[in-house]
Amino acid sequence: MCVRDILIDTAKHLGILKFQVWKKMRSIVKAAPITFDPNTAQSNLSFSEELTRVRYGGRLSVPDNPERCGNRVCVLGTPGFSAGRHAWTVEVGRGRDWYVGVARESVQRKNTVFLDPAEGFWVIGRTNGDSYWAQTPNRTPLTVKQKPEKITVELDYSKGKVVFINTADMSVMHTFKDKFTEKVFPYFSPGLYEEGRVSTPVTICAQNINISTY
Repeated sequence: MCVRDILIDTAKHLGILKFQVWKKMRSIVKAAPITFDPNTAQSNLSFSEELTRVRYGGRLSVPDNPERCGNRVCVLGTPGFSAGRHAWTVEVGRGRDWYVGVARESVQRKNTVFLDPAEGFWVIGRTNGDSYWAQTPNRTPLTVKQKPEKITVELDYSKGKVVFINTADMSVMHTFKDKFTEKVFPYFSPGLYEEGRVSTPVTICAQNINISTY
C-alpha cells in the first residue's frame, strides 16, 4: 500500500471515529436559545434590540392582539416546548420584584389569575426585596443562603419537572412536579418601576452548551 493510500485510509478512519465520538457526546440537555416574544408582552414593557433584556417603563402603544398579556406585567419567551429537556439562565440582578419560570400556552392573558400550577404557571419570585416564594396554591417561602442574581430554569417536559437553581451557589431553590399536557413557554416578569428610580431589567443570559459523555 502506498503512502497516499495509507493517508486516505487514515482519514476515513478518523472521520468514522469523529462521528462515533460525536454520537456518544451529544448533550442530553438541549441548548435553548430563548428570547422574549414582544407580541406577548404587557404594554409597559420595553426590550433591548436583541430581545434578551426587558424592563418596566412607560406605557407603549401596542396592538391588543390575542396573545398579548394584559392582566400582569409579564412576557413569554420563545420558543415554546412540548417535549424534551431544556435549560436557560435568567439574570434578575438586584431587582426587588420579579418572577421567572414557565407557563402553559392556554393561560388567561386578559383576566387576572393566580400564579400557580392550577392556572398553568410554574414560577418562583421575589417580593418587596427581601422574600422569595414558589408560587404554589398557598405560596411556599424559599430559604436562600446567597441572594440569587442569576437563576437557571431547567425544564424536563416528559417528567413534568421545573427546577430552579441559584447559580450563586448552585443550590436548588425549588422543584415543581406536575404533568404537562400542552406546550409551555418561558415566563418572565420584571420589577415594577419605583418613583425616582430606574427599574431593574431581567436579562436572558447567553447559553452555555453542556456536553454529556456517556
